[in-house]
Amino acid sequence: MTMEARHLSIAYGDNQVLSQVSLTLHPSRTTGLVGRSGCGKSTLAKAMTGIIPTPQDALFHNNQIFFPDLSKTGNIIHYMWQDPLAALSPFLSALDLICEPLKAIHKLPKAARQRQARELLQMVGLEDACAAKRPHQLSGGQCQRIALARALAVKPKFLVLDEPLSALDLVTQEQITSLLRKVRAEMNMGILIISHDLQTLAKLADDIAVMDGGRIVEHKATEEFFDAPEHELSRRFVEISRYSAPAA
Repeated sequence: MTMEARHLSIAYGDNQVLSQVSLTLHPSRTTGLVGRSGCGKSTLAKAMTGIIPTPQDALFHNNQIFFPDLSKTGNIIHYMWQDPLAALSPFLSALDLICEPLKAIHKLPKAARQRQARELLQMVGLEDACAAKRPHQLSGGQCQRIALARALAVKPKFLVLDEPLSALDLVTQEQITSLLRKVRAEMNMGILIISHDLQTLAKLADDIAVMDGGRIVEHKATEEFFDAPEHELSRRFVEISRYSAPAA
């Protein structure tokens, strides 16, 4: 089972945002996507998840042409927004936010969806006391966990995360990193993580792809990427990552 972009190109007027991009996601594997700001990373992620339109022959699920439709295919591939507070309704409690997809997608009755929502809260490491709170009453790390629990409620086969750790403190980053490893293992889920932080990807990713100017210029297994980066931008990223790594 795979999710693929094949020779995907997207342009807005004269601005070629993506150019012949190919990327394959696999179950139980995490792919890291790194690149400079504006290189097309988020556009690729949103295209693969149906948030922005794509050419009809550019996306494939299990080698079959895939037509993303947010109302129908969220349980195949799901996008988790960079800013969880902006993505979560301020009018709903944490429990209700998780119950929403359980009702809309899985059609569960109220008692069943509340039970599953509480189980998901527990899975992402939140106390039951958080269930009645609204997003503005929670910390950034707690909102990130709520967003992840909400995504898991959809039960997607593939999960796309856009800078999931960028606004979190170091302790919370480590907690979310451990949680993502757990989710991948327990749910056999393929994950795509967009990040500027190679140190984060070194901990999470099985392979790393580098984007530059709307193209993927290098894609290797993580260990090989750090040991022998080939593209000039890859070498620069690795050098900066080593320079900024905390001392042992």
